[in-house]
Amino acid sequence: MRHLRLLGRVSTVLALAVALAPTAFGQMNLPGESIGGPLTGPPVLGAPFSADATTTVRATLGDGTRLDQTTTDRYYRDSAGRVRVERLMSDQPAPSTMSERHLRTIIDPDPSDRAVYTIDAQTRTTRYASRSILGTTVGGGRWFSVPIGGVRFVDFRRAGDLLSADPGAFADVREEPLGTQRIAGVETTGRRITVIVPPLYRGNDRPIEITDERWESAELNLLVQSRHSDSSSIIEYRLSNVRRDEPPPRLFEIPPDYTVDYTSEPRMSFTLAESLRVK
Repeated sequence: MRHLRLLGRVSTVLALAVALAPTAFGQMNLPGESIGGPLTGPPVLGAPFSADATTTVRATLGDGTRLDQTTTDRYYRDSAGRVRVERLMSDQPAPSTMSERHLRTIIDPDPSDRAVYTIDAQTRTTRYASRSILGTTVGGGRWFSVPIGGVRFVDFRRAGDLLSADPGAFADVREEPLGTQRIAGVETTGRRITVIVPPLYRGNDRPIEITDERWESAELNLLVQSRHSDSSSIIEYRLSNVRRDEPPPRLFEIPPDYTVDYTSEPRMSFTLAESLRVK
């Protein structure tokens, strides 16, 4: 298992999906950055909402550690594209450091400047962070990460990630459109991608099937539901309690008595889950 230490990355867990039908890789519409979570891609205007985002993970990591947990975030977005993410982390230990506390609340008070801020109510401070970096780990970016306590997270690789990184390595790739479905009161369109990882690709001595299913709302420009499965993990993500009304403006404002720190970002510890190294 390899360890990555990154600056300013936070995470909601999420197993993204991409579409597939029996077709060549070069013809596939792999997942981009426009539809994912509320911090993915450019700001979304005129589509206010609030929702709970629940991620359930059942996985065995490369060192044999068993991960079985559910985490919930609360999302808010107003018509101006401002965003607030509250990480409830109810099954995680209480935060003990400033960095841990800063990870619990993220706001984007001005979408035009591509900056977001993390908030610590205990010290009444906020820290500057890059919206694009946080967008990759909040509800549907190109990566999905699972909080495992403190400032530690585990990264999982999806089928689309493998195809994008190493398109010539996989001869057996299937794409399947799933039609439309109403989920949590929202109209969505579904796709599924299945990749067969050949033996010896990452030390595995037998083929491994990776499947990602993704349901998107074009109206809200959001991932509404997804499911990832491979040889050692199942990760499910779903929005619930979706409301389409305008959230209160105060949710997106930095309190006037808070000190803003532009010089440092929360430091995160990431581990890449070696879910393909199966023998």
